[in-house]
Amino acid sequence: MKGDPGVNFTLDDDGYPALSRSAATIQTESIDHSLAPSVSYFISCGTFATSFVATLQYSDDDSTWTIEATGAGNDLSSTLTTASNDTIHVPNPRGRYSRLSITTGGICVFGVTSVLGPLRSVAAE
Repeated sequence: MKGDPGVNFTLDDDGYPALSRSAATIQTESIDHSLAPSVSYFISCGTFATSFVATLQYSDDDSTWTIEATGAGNDLSSTLTTASNDTIHVPNPRGRYSRLSITTGGICVFGVTSVLGPLRSVAAE
């Protein structure tokens, strides 16, 4: 079946398992869009002290990173103020690689799962 998630989508093994982490800014592993045209980041955030912000970044060389700007139809960021879940969808990558930069304002329990898939259409902006 064309839309079967078991056939068209795969979990990235380099996600961040749900663990307690100190206040910091960390980056998820990069996703190579030559192997996976799109990605969705599933964020699960438990308890945290003050803040949790995940921001989408892209790169053409997996070394120099740029913060995603409006215009491509991708989700730009997620700011959580209570324990909850959120997603950042990247149906139209700007560069060959994508990743999340996550900043926490204190001890935080969170995990990120990356689901890779085929190129998807986006609404015109």
